Amino acid sequence: MLEKTLNIDMERGNWMVNIINEHGDNGVYELVSPARSAKVNIHDDHLYGFEYSIVGKANSPFIIRLDDTVLAEGTIAPSGISRGHGIL
Repeated sequence: MLEKTLNIDMERGNWMVNIINEHGDNGVYELVSPARSAKVNIHDDHLYGFEYSIVGKANSPFIIRLDDTVLAEGTIAPSGISRGHGIL
């Protein structure tokens, strides 16, 4: 098992980032505002997904990273809400 750091870079707003393992979700978000970083435990031989929801000023940039790996990067949608998901 590896301990990694999940973090978000954005000026201001609210966010929730969830890591989901191959066996399902435990219902706990790993990163919730106002915290900008959190330690997560990742197994090398497991499949993980992630999802995020961000609310902030339209067109503001954001980056979500797991250690040095960029998971998501972009700008907040004109509605002020951005959501996404992917595979680790």
